[in-house]
Amino acid sequence: MYLKERLAAGECVIGAGYYSCSIETIEYTSEGMDWMWLENQHTHSDWQTIVNAVRAAYTRRIPALVRTWTHDPGVIERLLDTGAEGIIVPMVNTAEQAKEIVSHCYYPPVGIRSSGSLRTEIVEPDHDEWNKRIITIMMIETPLALENAEAIANVEGVDGLLMGATDLSLQRGKFKDSLTAHGQIEDDVKYLAKVCKDAGKTAATLALTPETLAERISEGYRLICAGFDMDHVAAKYKLMQQAFKKEIEK
Repeated sequence: MYLKERLAAGECVIGAGYYSCSIETIEYTSEGMDWMWLENQHTHSDWQTIVNAVRAAYTRRIPALVRTWTHDPGVIERLLDTGAEGIIVPMVNTAEQAKEIVSHCYYPPVGIRSSGSLRTEIVEPDHDEWNKRIITIMMIETPLALENAEAIANVEGVDGLLMGATDLSLQRGKFKDSLTAHGQIEDDVKYLAKVCKDAGKTAATLALTPETLAERISEGYRLICAGFDMDHVAAKYKLMQQAFKKEIEK
């Protein structure tokens, strides 16, 4: 069953986020995950890095969703031409923007995506099958986007909305840090989950700790990213630093 079908059925899934898009990291740490987030908005990965990360995802038999850094149709189509199974699009503020984005994610007759990628032909030569498996996730990160969340969620071809708590809390003047961002805009977080439920779409978000993971699931979020590789590595090293200081101060 495709990840898209699992989400449509209301299943709750957990994924790993990869800031580095490192092949070794993906291969070593993705065991047991339902999906993976390949970050391209806030990194400086080149195209070959992205393609190789998608290849690594397929080796692990885990669907990869890539986050774009732009709404540009050519970039979105090229990112999907890596063979990725879906796209995460930041700063989607209106239904009109969502419609334009979605049109470039699906092949005709559903959309207007151009054919010709060798990677997608190798993975799956049937365009209709790609239309059945491509996942489109729109990020809600501004007050305007939240106002238009219902209209965005009801755009045909949109599979889900992702709560961008960091940017939304920042724009609301409530941001402290990423760990507490959801708590600073609790009403917004709950509202977006309701919008998705009412529209029959997937509510997506990040959860950086087991405690916040439980909170998001209880609120109705179903596509969960369990943080990014670099965050987990940094947190582990901090713990080791603390342990080291305690030992040498004895």
